[in-house]
Formats: sequence, structure tokens, C-alpha cells
Amino acid sequence: MKRIIFLNRFFFPDQSATSQLLSDLAFHLASSGRSVHVVTSRQLYDDPRAGLPPEEIVRGVHIHRLATTQFGRSALPGRGIEYLFFCRSLWRFVVGLADRGDILVAKTDPPLLSVLAMRLAKRRGAHFFRAKLAKYP
Repeated sequence: MKRIIFLNRFFFPDQSATSQLLSDLAFHLASSGRSVHVVTSRQLYDDPRAGLPPEEIVRGVHIHRLATTQFGRSALPGRGIEYLFFCRSLWRFVVGLADRGDILVAKTDPPLLSVLAMRLAKRRGAHFFRAKLAKYP
């Protein structure tokens, strides 16, 4: 069975907007029998030192949490370093996780994550989708 692998810096139990949307979708897909993985950070949006567990399965979703810096969102230079560190860790992890035919879905945090995910998908023979908000009239 092909896996759906979501990539985003925040996920359950975080309460940020991207985390809540992704959590709802991932849990729904897992409850309908899909193999769902989420690659995320060990942080919470408002607590960079949260230290969530590196691996767990919640409601059928395999969560892989990567270590990052703990600069948080308070200063732009620290945020930039954190984005780069997360992207580097994500690259290394997903190269070993994704297989041919898997589906990689890049959310919007950090910015430009979709560029990295597109290259990962091409390298691993996976399919790539960029999650974006729909435009309403």
C-alpha cells in the first residue's frame, strides 16, 4: 500500500492553524485505512522547548518528530536558522523513509518546504503534492 507522507513543522498536539488542519486530515485518512505518516518537529508553535517524543503512533498516524534548534519564533535570525536546520533534518530523514510510489504532501511551514519536498519526491520516485489554500470567490 502506498503511504501518504505529510511534511510540516507542526502537528498534533500543537494548536496552530496548519497543525490543526493537517491533524484533522491525517487522522481522517488513517481512520479510512490509509497508511499515513507525518514528518514534523518536536516543538509546539508557542513552546520551542516542548520536546515531544521522536516517534509515536496516534489514532493510526505514524508521527516522526525531528530534533531542531530551540530558537522559536521570537527573532527573525533564529527563526531562519531553525527553518534551515529543520529542512536539513527533514531531507535526511525522508530520504530514508520515502519509497517509490509513496505520496509526499508538503504543507506551508516552513516557507518553501514544497521546493525541498519536490526534490525529495523526484529523488525517491515518489509522487509530490503541494498543499495550498483554495481560492474562494
